[in-house]
Amino acid sequence: MDMQKTEMPEQVQTLNVELLGKPIHIIRNKLEELLINSCQQLSLELQAWLKTQQVLVELDHVSLTDLPQTNVNATSVSVLKHSDDGMLYVSMEPTMLMRLSDQFYGTSMERSGGELTNSDLRLLQRIAKCASQWIAPETAWKQNEFEVIPGIGITATLSIHVRNQQALLAVTLDSALIQTLIDELELTPNPHMASDFNHALHKTPVRLNVQLSKTVLPLTQVLKLKADDILPIELLNNAPVNIGKETLFTGRVAEQEGQLVLILNDDKETNR
Repeated sequence: MDMQKTEMPEQVQTLNVELLGKPIHIIRNKLEELLINSCQQLSLELQAWLKTQQVLVELDHVSLTDLPQTNVNATSVSVLKHSDDGMLYVSMEPTMLMRLSDQFYGTSMERSGGELTNSDLRLLQRIAKCASQWIAPETAWKQNEFEVIPGIGITATLSIHVRNQQALLAVTLDSALIQTLIDELELTPNPHMASDFNHALHKTPVRLNVQLSKTVLPLTQVLKLKADDILPIELLNNAPVNIGKETLFTGRVAEQEGQLVLILNDDKETNR
């Protein structure tokens, strides 16, 4: 017996319900729009710093992220603190930062490893200072030690192409900085989003699978089965009802007006 309304996709994207209707998504969209328009500016800055026209900066993506990020190397992060509240983190993979730094300072040998130098970090700070001014004036920022408060952040990833090399630059806003921008823009949550979501959720179709019978056969007999063979089966006294792999409750199969029906057992209430 297969009680079905419509097929549901097996894989769905994880949704943080707490963020529904929150202005953080507006900030994310505004940041994406801002960075698209600012990539040309950073390209021109890097062309002047590296003394080459073969520099192109492109925005890869902007996404919400959990802080702290496990894949961030704290030694290659420049941190700026906003005068109102919040942190801006600008980071680059150390090896790529070294290569950019070698070109910036005109060194004759290109490094492929080792620890970052103060010169490398000064270049990263210079890039971070440029990126921070896309978000707020220069007077709103000051250099800060690396520290991360857990929460939801926004990370923008940019690709820096220099000649035949590529470096990824990550610009991350922490939750306090996002709130500062929300306050400055006087954004407010959509008060109707939660109720609209709940209303839509209650109308979401789900597929219920009811197991009516099961049997055990020797493998040798299974291998001999062919079309039109008849297997004796018995209906289960308590048929489990599942959504996917999750058992919700059990029921008893009966006949009502010439149609098979399922009468739910008392365990439906206890499993809610």
